Amino acid sequence: MKNLSALFLFAVLSIFANDGIAAEFESCPTQAFIIQTPSSVPIAYGVELATGSYVILSDDMNRLASYNGVGFNYHDNYIYGWDYEASTLGKTGDDYMITPLTIIKDADASAAGNFFVGDIAINENAWYGYKKNKGLFKIPLDDPNDYPMTLVAGSTVNATYNITDFAFHPNDGYIYAVTNGYNGSLLRIDPFDASATDLGVVVVSSGSKFTFGAQFFDPNGILYLSNNSNGKIYRLNVNDSSPVADIFAYGPSSSSNDGARCALAEVPVGENVDFGDAPDTYGTYMESNGARHSIIDDFYLGSTVDGEANGYPMPLSDDDSDGMDDEDGISFPTGFEIGESAVILATATGSGGFLNAWFDWNKDGVFDSDEQAITGHALSPGNNSVNLDVPTWGKTGQTWARFRFSSLADIGPTGGVGDGEVEDHQITMTETGVTINYYPSSSAFTSIVFEDLYPTQGDYDMNDVIFHLRLIEYVKYGQVRRVEFLAKLAAAGALYHNGFGIQLPGIAMSNIKENTLEWSIDGVAQSASPLESGQTYGVFILAQDLWDYITLSTGCKFLRSEAGCGTSYRTTWQIVIPFVNAVPESLMPDFPYDPFIFATPGTDHGQAAKAIVGEHPGRKLEIHLKNKAPTDKFDTAYFGAREDRSDPNQGLYFLNEDGMSWALEVPTSWKHPLERQRLDACYPEFINFAADNSSNTNLNWYLNPITALIFQD
Repeated sequence: MKNLSALFLFAVLSIFANDGIAAEFESCPTQAFIIQTPSSVPIAYGVELATGSYVILSDDMNRLASYNGVGFNYHDNYIYGWDYEASTLGKTGDDYMITPLTIIKDADASAAGNFFVGDIAINENAWYGYKKNKGLFKIPLDDPNDYPMTLVAGSTVNATYNITDFAFHPNDGYIYAVTNGYNGSLLRIDPFDASATDLGVVVVSSGSKFTFGAQFFDPNGILYLSNNSNGKIYRLNVNDSSPVADIFAYGPSSSSNDGARCALAEVPVGENVDFGDAPDTYGTYMESNGARHSIIDDFYLGSTVDGEANGYPMPLSDDDSDGMDDEDGISFPTGFEIGESAVILATATGSGGFLNAWFDWNKDGVFDSDEQAITGHALSPGNNSVNLDVPTWGKTGQTWARFRFSSLADIGPTGGVGDGEVEDHQITMTETGVTINYYPSSSAFTSIVFEDLYPTQGDYDMNDVIFHLRLIEYVKYGQVRRVEFLAKLAAAGALYHNGFGIQLPGIAMSNIKENTLEWSIDGVAQSASPLESGQTYGVFILAQDLWDYITLSTGCKFLRSEAGCGTSYRTTWQIVIPFVNAVPESLMPDFPYDPFIFATPGTDHGQAAKAIVGEHPGRKLEIHLKNKAPTDKFDTAYFGAREDRSDPNQGLYFLNEDGMSWALEVPTSWKHPLERQRLDACYPEFINFAADNSSNTNLNWYLNPITALIFQD
């Protein structure tokens, strides 16, 4: 990180206190103090939390070992911490020299050794130190001639948690800490006996373990955590009902890391900071942890950069407010067409910088982790050409892109950085040359009909569940980029509760771009994802219980399977499913893919279905089209049970000994049987069609009904 300014340096006073220690710091300074010992000599940094910019306050704190467990004491404006060289508490004034204090240890303190966890209490003038399996220890600081160190009674039995620092809350009297490891949990610690309440996991690592060696508060109860390995500073509000830590800024890193801060001091931003101006859903205002950079001379994008005290989301851009257009470092010589390559021109002022960029390809108002299009790209001074690929799962129309230039290669779309600039740009996504495959056509529907008494044949009226279905594929260069389902509930002639889903055989679940799915019910957008977890292939659950979407006319028991029980209203589901990687047309499953029904979990589905699995079957019972394999949720105990004659080894599924199945596709908006009228009685030609596994006999059986036996609106 570049040397930013003397923003946090204090004037070193020549007058020392009576005890030989340098003068106190200014009252409750706003910066955070980071103490690191990279090579046996403690170094002090001053960190501006708002941006993570930092300066070295002292490169030699006059000791030959670590200075740890530090805390800022607002009672006297000194820093105190554990001096490893003298194995005692040290005191530090504004010259950043460590002076060891003479403390009197009780037997437990003498046996505890050195400490790397500690802080100064807010409601009392005392230093507290913690050591796992040893306990919580206290040193009062009121009397400069008497520093007794004693074990907090009852704390040893509670000293079981793994932490590397803790911090006193500014007003509730508790100590807080986030544990180390891959999952960091927030602990609320009672200084009375060191007992801890686990408030839940607040940060999860996708790489190396966390070691939060420096932790401190601001007066609003916001806890800041500095991760030793990379210097990333996280923040969380411990007063939230479900606190979550996010990356707030980027500071100095070290294997030995500790921090101190006056918990009663606000975290100022200052005017010499550059913010973005995209809508605030992307993180623009300071309150939203907006992207922000400390402004450094001759290190930015383009020819200029201007500062502001907060973000100015469109249409309140700071360019409009001050008449100074500093969004001049990024330009677009090409457009952004879905599935094609694009070129970015980036102009850098200054050397040693890296470009990171995010594009809201799915237009959801957030820069997701998989939307980072440029990662740590080194820029030379002057003009740079950077290539990127626009994903096939992107959406057409206007969206936003964020570009961040910094001496750090690894940064995110939000949070503070100690140098460089952020530029937000609105772009337009286009798509050309896409052909559309409709099934059965752009205006018609195919019917998927079910008998839900599987594995017994039942009354075989095939009207227990009927869906009208239209499928759409979007294709370019022989590759399917996304598919679309349009499904309408046409009939429900069953008392049992059934759900409805569609499987995409052969299309891996991991190739479904879940965060870009669009789905609606009766035109109302849905927030929950229909993609079912725990499946090999993509499986989409449109409804867990179809009866939730049925309103019956007075006197009717079923939907559109009894005379006089028709309705013009049909619940309609629509889902657009993008693929992470476009699928060759030759590898797509055959139409109509694999629609199926299943027993609604927790509901009765008949004794025959229950006896096979010993419980209400729920997702264990599925009914698919003839010779369509079930999903991973299906219980194969149903194969061969009762009237089922499925043989997976032969590729035979969901059929009886006569070749009749429990689900059919009828390639039209079909006139289905009335309640309790057998399909083969209503459509006499169906028997020979069903008996032929090749389905080449009586192909048009569904066009020749006995009119008196079918439902008519």
